[in-house]
Amino acid sequence: MDADKEGLLLTQATSWVARYQEAARAVREEASEPAVHGYRIAARRLLALLALWRPLAYHPELERRLLRSVGRLSALRDAQVYAERFGKPPASTGNTHKSACRVPLLSRRLARWLAAVAQVPDARALASLYQQHLALRLDEAQGALDEPIPCVGKSASSRQQQLRRWHRLRLEIKQARYGVELLLDLGSGDPGWLSTLTHWQERLGQLQDWRQWRRRLRAEQENTRKQTKLRQQLKQKITARLRQLDCQQAELVALKLAMQAGHNMNDMASRLVRYSEQNVSTANPGCG
Repeated sequence: MDADKEGLLLTQATSWVARYQEAARAVREEASEPAVHGYRIAARRLLALLALWRPLAYHPELERRLLRSVGRLSALRDAQVYAERFGKPPASTGNTHKSACRVPLLSRRLARWLAAVAQVPDARALASLYQQHLALRLDEAQGALDEPIPCVGKSASSRQQQLRRWHRLRLEIKQARYGVELLLDLGSGDPGWLSTLTHWQERLGQLQDWRQWRRRLRAEQENTRKQTKLRQQLKQKITARLRQLDCQQAELVALKLAMQAGHNMNDMASRLVRYSEQNVSTANPGCG
């Protein structure tokens, strides 16, 4: 391995592992909103790091434990966001606060992983391979949006399936964002990729929040006129956002092409325009 590249890769690995363990200790002490949010970010960044090194140092149990830990905190994080928005926790929160604090430090497993990474003789191709991996994962997740939805007899059920597909794409975009952060930290990739992914993550995150809030408001026992009106407003927001996202998918196509070719987003402008014109004229005439 080239000495400079080796030093950069190992320094990054050590730093990101330390950040994860710091975040894990914080949420163990107190499952506050900042601590929970910080832990989930640190864990997903660590997952991106493990994915980068996966071709040369694969520890599947480490990845599985991280994924389980992030998943256990999801309900608590959703409840905290709901409480921040509506001033009270949702009725279905239950006792997630105490159990959610039990996140793993993974000290011994991560120490073994770092030791294995340090022994890798040549990792110069890792960044390039990981960049292609991210592009392929995005392509697969976006492609799922175009798959036909089985006829279920109710438009509401079809809508829920569509929302679940966008949610899966959101999770993929979120992980790709942390992956691009990792690439930029190594001097690879392009800042425009990160901007596009962050923009899409925010919009899809809002869509997921609206979906969760509407579901939780339906579960509230009061069911006041104000809540009914709020649910209707959220439904309108969801409908408008789905239409908007569907019309702007060309941005993700351009991002995928840029990542596969190693170009910046400005270089892909002409391809984006051509795809957008085709998408509007043939696939979705309501986007105008």
